[in-house]
This record gives sequence, structure tokens and C-alpha cells, in this order.
Amino acid sequence: MRALVAALARPGDEARVLDYAFWAGDFVNPDLDGEARLAAGWRPDVVVAKSIGCLVAAAACADHGLAPRACVLIGAPVNRLLAEARGDLLARHAARAPTLFIQQAEDPTGSLAELARLVPGQAVREASGADHLYADIPELVGLIEAWPGWPSD
Repeated sequence: MRALVAALARPGDEARVLDYAFWAGDFVNPDLDGEARLAAGWRPDVVVAKSIGCLVAAAACADHGLAPRACVLIGAPVNRLLAEARGDLLARHAARAPTLFIQQAEDPTGSLAELARLVPGQAVREASGADHLYADIPELVGLIEAWPGWPSD
């Protein structure tokens, strides 16, 4: 994520990366709601999140008042949302903030098709790979910067 944030930054941008407390502890059962409350308090202009960070960002917008100008959610763990009967979270998030969803067609945490079913009418783009790594930074930058919702200023 740090490499992607650096690649997207423009002169004068202040880029910050939220390090989740659960990285140092319970990664299997993290306190996503607690992290979402903390994230909402940052009041960022733009949010870029990957994997479980998508759930933190989505909950921050849907449930805690975060309202950035734009969001990019990469590799959303769709299978986890469905298993927890929270399949509506991403759509509730997207109703509050313009959002680009980027997903590998066969991401092991949830396919592009499954994600598209959860967020009908939203911008969903396919990234290469099937490994949940999203390591091709130039590809991601291209997808993000081509999205009409990405702030140009």
C-alpha cells in the first residue's frame, strides 16, 4: 500500500497510512468497528484501502460518518463479508462516497463477479492476477487515474 500511495501522491499532498492496531495482535478476529471509528476521525480527502482495510474504510463511511471525496477499495474480502452476513456493507459505503472497486477476477478472498453483485451500478475494475497481492503498482495507478471519480486537483 505504501508504494501505491507514494505513486498516487502529487506535489503538496499529505499522504498518511493508517497502521491498524490488530496487526500487532489478533489478525484473525480484529476489532474492525474500533478501527473504523479511528479511521473516521482522520477525515481524509481520499481513501485508498486494500484487503481488510476495505472493510475498515467501508464501515468508517457507512457507520461512522467518514465522507471522503473519493475512495478506492482494492481486493475487498467478499467471502468474509458474506460469511458474516454483512454483504450490504460495501453498497452502504458506496452510497456515501464515490468509490472505485478493484478486484482480481479470481481473487481467493472473493471474485470480481461476486463483488460486482454486491455493488450493482458501482465502478468495478479488474486487476490482473489471482493471488490477492495486487503488486502491479503501475496497473493500479492506471486503473485509479482513469476512473472519472478520482480527484484531479
